[in-house]
Amino acid sequence: MSKKYGFAARTICLLILIIIFLTGCSSKTTGTQNGNTRKTVKTFVDGTGKEVKISCPVDKIVCITSGVSEILYALGSADKIIGRDGYSIFPAALEKIPVMAKSSFAPNLETIIQSAPDVVIADTMLKDDLRAKLEEAGLPVLVYTTSYPHETALVTKQMGELTGKEETAAKLIAFSDKYYQIIKERVAKIPEDKKPRVYYEWNKPYYSAGDKTPAADRITLSGGKNIAASQKVKYPELAPEWLAGQDPQIIICMASRDAADEMKALYDEILARPALKQTTAVSQKKVYIMSWGLGTGIRSVIGSLYWAKWFHPGVFADLDPEAVHRQLLQEFYHMELKGTWVYPESK
Repeated sequence: MSKKYGFAARTICLLILIIIFLTGCSSKTTGTQNGNTRKTVKTFVDGTGKEVKISCPVDKIVCITSGVSEILYALGSADKIIGRDGYSIFPAALEKIPVMAKSSFAPNLETIIQSAPDVVIADTMLKDDLRAKLEEAGLPVLVYTTSYPHETALVTKQMGELTGKEETAAKLIAFSDKYYQIIKERVAKIPEDKKPRVYYEWNKPYYSAGDKTPAADRITLSGGKNIAASQKVKYPELAPEWLAGQDPQIIICMASRDAADEMKALYDEILARPALKQTTAVSQKKVYIMSWGLGTGIRSVIGSLYWAKWFHPGVFADLDPEAVHRQLLQEFYHMELKGTWVYPESK
């Protein structure tokens, strides 16, 4: 009988060892404050098409692009961000996180490497040689742009997978898709000759965006025609006389801040430009100022709603972009809408 019991005991021990071995091969278990979190190595294809393997969910993120920082916050993963760029200031709680880069164009590599994050997230301003140095230090790097709607959805989905917040990510994508679909369906029914000529300005006077840029895509999406689409360079500086000759019907200018007084000053300056006084946009006061906060990232859907309503007020009369903005902030950021995001403010 003792031999039988001895054989049974050895068999049970062997089975336990096999189970432990198999469990260790399929996943990695790491202790956390809340207990044990099972991690799985996932392969991400980032915005540049590069494959990156990362053990998920991650615990420490250095995010040096504001559009992604906002998405991580909306997913409830801001506590995982240990370093940011100087533009990641919305929501204001992000400002408590140490700055490790002025932008993706100017990261502090030494500080980032010393912080030992599980992943570094940047935008396309990150130079290839700087990305290579981070990777040589053993840090996975993901690079995206959040200026295009379809890429914003990709980033949101992947950030959900990266942080274990897939369900929230799906809800956030569905929120944006709902309104993008409304815009697309209605614009598809508008005749080409009813779409206004739009002059888009950013950075400095007469500096615009040509074809194959995020701004050009959003103008088309919202039912407008980009006046600078025929320019040979991606971001042209237009001659005032040439622009006046194109007679823009709508002028949109991006502002760096959401301060009402600064927006009004910019609005008044555009109306006072001698070269533009005779244009339809200025004579009819169809000049609009918008904060950069609605020009990129997950909130760009709000910007697109404003543009669609400015371009076609009758078609989009039932939509209230400000109300949608308020709902987005309440539902995903748990905060109230404050500040001035467009000028003149919608009536």
